Amino acid sequence: MTPSIDDIRDIHGPIVAPPAHAWWPYAIAALIAISIALAVRYVIARRRRAVPADTRALLALDAARTLIERDDALGFSTHVSAAVRGYVEDAFALHAPKLTTEELLGTLMTDHSPVAAHRDRLGAFLGFCDLAKYARWSLSRGEMTGMLDSATAFIHATATPSGRGGTS
Repeated sequence: MTPSIDDIRDIHGPIVAPPAHAWWPYAIAALIAISIALAVRYVIARRRRAVPADTRALLALDAARTLIERDDALGFSTHVSAAVRGYVEDAFALHAPKLTTEELLGTLMTDHSPVAAHRDRLGAFLGFCDLAKYARWSLSRGEMTGMLDSATAFIHATATPSGRGGTS
């Protein structure tokens, strides 16, 4: 049998493997990114603490006035309830947004609490918020204005003279 021309293959160059990448530059970049994110979070939290709890809550309540004009009872009650619960969380060192109304009132209504004198007002206010949020109870403009006035009065009554609400 005679060898054919295609029978012998020519020699090829070596196969070059891709270079292995070092992992440490990626780890350093990740640490730098995490450090920057934590620094930004710290600065934002520090600025937030610079504004007193009662001032933040009152500003949030003022923003709810536009919801009264739009007759948005659900949005209004959600916004006002979040403002009061946020105030309670900041002013009294209590994680209020995750508590039910009954749990919140039970925790705050100890005899030495600055809220104890306002238990009826806060309970009625949160009850109206719950009716509008969960039972879809329609609130009139007068009721919403009354709720807003009640929340504002509660914050003014429980804020300390130093401008920081509560005992913390």
